[in-house]
Amino acid sequence: MSDEEDANIPDADTCQARCVEFAKITGTDEACAQFFLQDHDWDLSRSLNSYFEARTTGGGVHVVPGSSEASAIITIDDAAASALENDRKRPRASDGDSSDGADTSRPKLTATPPKRFSFITWNIDGLDDRSLKKRMKAVCKIIETEAPDIVFLQELTPNTYLYIEAKLPQYELFSAGADRDYFTATLLRKFRVYSDGHRIIEYAHTSMGRNLLCVEAHIGPLKLTLLNTHLESTKAHSDTRMKQLRDCFSRVSATSPERVTIFAGDLNLRDHEMKSVGGPPAGVSDLWERCGRRREVEFTWDTQRNTNKEMPGRFKPRLRFDRVYLRDAGRVTPVHFGLVGLEKVTGTQSFPSDHWGIQVYFSIDQ
Repeated sequence: MSDEEDANIPDADTCQARCVEFAKITGTDEACAQFFLQDHDWDLSRSLNSYFEARTTGGGVHVVPGSSEASAIITIDDAAASALENDRKRPRASDGDSSDGADTSRPKLTATPPKRFSFITWNIDGLDDRSLKKRMKAVCKIIETEAPDIVFLQELTPNTYLYIEAKLPQYELFSAGADRDYFTATLLRKFRVYSDGHRIIEYAHTSMGRNLLCVEAHIGPLKLTLLNTHLESTKAHSDTRMKQLRDCFSRVSATSPERVTIFAGDLNLRDHEMKSVGGPPAGVSDLWERCGRRREVEFTWDTQRNTNKEMPGRFKPRLRFDRVYLRDAGRVTPVHFGLVGLEKVTGTQSFPSDHWGIQVYFSIDQ
């Protein structure tokens, strides 16, 4: 075996733990587990996908139609990703210590696609150094607690990106340029949402290095196009921002009609700008409006409630900078629109960000 191949092998305890996890999830034995894990560089997720793909001829696992390769659906309960990442650290009982009852702490595997999924978009203000580590810890805690399947983040820096990546191992992260001063990132919950590829689209008009992060993914047979962006900031750059918005809406309209498209982020929009571009394209809905236009969740940059940014004078602006647009392709229905990050971080006078995050729940139409 070459030195390069040796470098891909985890330590012996990790290998053993992954064999045990694989065997319990699949109902096989550790010899079978070792076969698949060795063939996939000891990557548990890839090994599980390969195993269930191999069994699709028996009809036990759903295969996503229209894909060039079989794609097995592995759906695990909400604790699964954390359990798979953390289980290696738990002491394992010997065979003689096992109880007669079912091990309810283990991830539950099913071949049935989920009936719903959840989403968060949030400008986390990684550029503000005040209480930064405590604020980022709070952001990670909220994401961990809410367990959204898809997360759009804006205003990450290289350091905050690395921190979030380390704190949220249950997510696969895609960045729009981790070598930049600040950027966006999209997070997909492992074992729930599967990536089919991603790309970064640079705006033709920007003086702030802004771009569009496009991730294509699927949840079972549901195909998704996920468009995450941070449009040009400040009132002075309104014309540039509207050009970027038109570009984004054109890309939403150009996606394949069977794909569900979510376009969201910190759009820095003023209502008159949306009117100036003619509103969203046909078939694309503003989810705050579609979910009832509730006034208490309208403003995401609200200096009357959020004190992270000090505004001199009596006027305290309230704006709907952050938005979520959906082209549902007749496949999903938004059922709830709310906000996250509304409480101050313990031990500070700061909220997690100067923006509230948006949280949306979707049902998948069967």
